[in-house]
Amino acid sequence: MADVSSSAQLVALWLHGKSPKSQKSYERDLREFVAFLSNQTTQHVRLNDVDLRTVTLNDVQGFQDRLEERAPEPRPNSSARVPDNLAPATIKRKLAAIKSLLRFGCEIGYLRFNVAVPVKLPKPKNTVAERYLTELEVMTIIALTKNQRERLILRLLYLTGARVGEIANLRWRDIQPNRDTCGQVTLFGKGNKTRFVVIKPDLYDELVKYRSDSDDTAAVFPSRKGGMPLSARQINQLVKDLASSAISKDISPHWLRHAHATHALDRGTPPQLVQATLGHESLATTGKYAHARPHQSSGLDLPG
Repeated sequence: MADVSSSAQLVALWLHGKSPKSQKSYERDLREFVAFLSNQTTQHVRLNDVDLRTVTLNDVQGFQDRLEERAPEPRPNSSARVPDNLAPATIKRKLAAIKSLLRFGCEIGYLRFNVAVPVKLPKPKNTVAERYLTELEVMTIIALTKNQRERLILRLLYLTGARVGEIANLRWRDIQPNRDTCGQVTLFGKGNKTRFVVIKPDLYDELVKYRSDSDDTAAVFPSRKGGMPLSARQINQLVKDLASSAISKDISPHWLRHAHATHALDRGTPPQLVQATLGHESLATTGKYAHARPHQSSGLDLPG
């Protein structure tokens, strides 16, 4: 049994090794669960306010019912519309966090039983089809973007299939030539996992020309104020604005990641290569896990 004497210690041990973003999200979900059990608000609750060894199946099912019924109240003196109930995907994430923690607590011997085993996670609807861009739409957005920095952001998002945060965090040291006349981009993904994505020669050449004399540690896409990297939120708004002036769809950078996967698979790229390029842990999204050779990338099969 691990040396755990409180629920807060159990949570800390469970969160250890996860990315900072995941830790923040999971801790928020757990605070919501503890707040439900202790009849408090999430702002004032502490993770030690409930001993997880006393949690029952009814508690977890009650929390699930609350999530499925919940419609947040409008702010006082506000005419804002009351939001709809939580999306199935959000409910699934919150319940999955609870189930994972309780399973972990059982595995290390802190909990005698995993009471959440019978709880079934809701199946969120497939939103991939709703985020579909044709190759022509992607090429149109890129072609109508005349600013070099903005065009490079679009091309990198599409041709690497990177998440917006991965592009925002790029430094010049992460972009290097490789042996096959192409370029190679090092991306730091979820859970601090690193992957190497090959890019087309013309994209690499355009990046080299755009670079000027920037230091290796400098941000590839700095903001215009102070040289700090563009934030994920700024890139999200940039992509939204560029797309709205080119096509009649309200998109986010993640649409380009979806487009990468869809278009590459349509062009016959092996699912395992798409998986490796996008950094999926398993082919629950793109198939069974398999390593791709480092001189390949599914982005090489795409236009643009």
